[in-house]
Amino acid sequence: MKLKISENEMNQISSQHEEIDSRLYNFLLRRFNKNEQKLGGDWGEFEPLRVIQYSFEGLSDGSFTSYHTKKEMEKRIVDMLYENDIIDFWPYDLDEKDTERIKIIKTIRMFLKFVLKD
Repeated sequence: MKLKISENEMNQISSQHEEIDSRLYNFLLRRFNKNEQKLGGDWGEFEPLRVIQYSFEGLSDGSFTSYHTKKEMEKRIVDMLYENDIIDFWPYDLDEKDTERIKIIKTIRMFLKFVLKD
């Protein structure tokens, strides 16, 4: 299922382009897939377990589920971006005050906030 971005949300993303990397943000949005699965069957009063799997089309090792924490999701996305040569350095190894590191982490957090807003 592809996400559709409203005009208001697009304006919000554009207005914050100084704080986030809009190219990376749009790169993630274009490749993002969301699949919902129900595990198990109806057993009397029990409903099947609902699991949402998030993945990125054409990129390996970037998938996560709704049962991961946001930190784990963030780390998986950073790993995926680094391993696929989208970013050329590892953001967690740098100085915390490095502006490029802050921009990448803010972008990923903003992306997660947008796609997990169910």
